[in-house]
Order: sequence, then C-alpha cells, then structure tokens
Amino acid sequence: MAQEHSTFGELFKKYRLRSEFSTLSQFGNALAQEGFIYEDSIYSHWQKNVRVPKDRKLLLALIKIFIEKGGLTSTVEANTFLNSAGQGYLTKDELEAVTKNAHFIGNTITSSNALSFLLTTIQSKGIVRTGWQMMNIPNPESVAEHSFQLCVIAMVFADQLGVDREKLIKMAIIHDLGEIFTGDIVWSRGNIIDIKKRQEKEVVESQGIEALFSKLGNLKEYQDIFMEMTERKSVEASIFWQLDKLEMAIQALKYEQETGINLDEFFITTDLQLTLPFLREIFSHALAQRAKTK
Repeated sequence: MAQEHSTFGELFKKYRLRSEFSTLSQFGNALAQEGFIYEDSIYSHWQKNVRVPKDRKLLLALIKIFIEKGGLTSTVEANTFLNSAGQGYLTKDELEAVTKNAHFIGNTITSSNALSFLLTTIQSKGIVRTGWQMMNIPNPESVAEHSFQLCVIAMVFADQLGVDREKLIKMAIIHDLGEIFTGDIVWSRGNIIDIKKRQEKEVVESQGIEALFSKLGNLKEYQDIFMEMTERKSVEASIFWQLDKLEMAIQALKYEQETGINLDEFFITTDLQLTLPFLREIFSHALAQRAKTK
C-alpha cells in the first residue's frame, strides 16, 4: 500500500502497533508523559479516522513517541504521517527536535552505498539451493528464486492468515540474504533437525545482515525483523517458517514431476513443521497430486 493514499487513522494504527503499543491505553500513557492527556476514546476516534488532530505540537509529540519506540523509521514516514493530518512536512528544527534522542534515518541513501548494497545482494542470484544440489536436481533454483516465490506466497496469504503482510514479505526477502555470507547450509533433512548448526548459521547471518544494511544507515529496522524471524516467537515469525517449508514442498513436487527423482525427505520436513489448517490443506493437495504422478 502506498503511504500517500493512507488515512491518518490507518497510519496512526500502523505506527502505534509498530511501536509495540498493543493497547490504546499503553499509547495514552506514553503520550501523557509528553504532556497530552486524553480519554482512550479519543485515540479510538483517531484510529477510525473519525477525528484527526490538528494541533501541530500534539502531532509532533506523536511523531517523537513513534520514532523513539521504533515505529517511525524515516523522514519520509514522519512527513507522510504529518501530511495525512493536513499539516504539511517537518521543518528542519522540528526534525531535529523529534529525533534528538533517537536513532533515525534520513530520506536519502548515498549513491555509492546504494551501489555497494546492490552489488552485494545481487549475489543471492548465484547461490544455488544446496538441498536440491545434494539430490542431483539439474539446474536447481537459486536462493533468490526461492525468496521470490516465498514473497508471492506471503503477499497473497497474509490477510487470510491474519498477519502483517508488510512484515511477512520483509521476512521473506531478508531471510536468505544472510546466506550471501554463509552459503546455503542445510540444517534440516527429513525428521532430523540440527539445532546447533542452525544457530551457528544464524549468528553469522546476523553479522552479515548488520554489515549489509549498515551501508544504508537503516540497520535497526532490518536487524529487528531478522531477529524476530530467527527467535521464532511472534505470530508472523511462526507463520513465516511454515510458509518457507510449504514453498519447499511445492518446489519438491515440481522437481519430482520434471525429473522423477524421489524427494521424500522434503515432504517429511514440511509435514513435521506445518500446523496451520489452511497451509496443511494446501500441503494435502500437493501430496495427492504427488501420489497421482508416481
């Protein structure tokens, strides 16, 4: 969704949740510390876009809170939020005031850093998925191809699964960028999962993500996404890893149909890790189609 078409209410809710204020009361407590005290019903009206605050000092306080809590991460987002309330853009002095005690990125990326970043990430196109190589699949997919298909799945299923689409897609994009630094290391085969190998791989990947996104100056946002994904504690992270395995099973089905090579272990791995009913239904259809081709 392009932010310029979002209402104040939609953006308020988005940045509140990003800032980890799970309730309006929690947000109200933070705003009270900035000297603005209202009933929770006011925040509900804001979120529903029934009422839009016009007090610029109040809006700057909202922006300051969201920046400090990590909900707003760029000048572009801050200006879009302020403009959605009909208040134009931040002045230089206002920007300095609301970002005084926070890590914040500007709205520009240097061209030299951009090129360095792109030349690094493009390497994912040349990293072949090791699992398929081990099974002698001819011309196996790259890490980038796997990530693309996973992004498609995340994009179309997020609403049905009731999760944050933007976060899910970011996880799909970022989850294998670390393999630029580690290569594609297999830590799961069939019903055997090597937790130690997975953890060691994720430590190196995290260091790679830090080095990669530091070039753009917006490390925290992507570092947080990567950490949430690898910790596997949030709803989005749990669902993401199930989508990752479902994508693998669908690719295995396609390779079996094309080559006749038995890829049992990939279906076993997926079967063990899928818990959501909708995803298991898709997997069941894949197994039924697999049975017909054998």
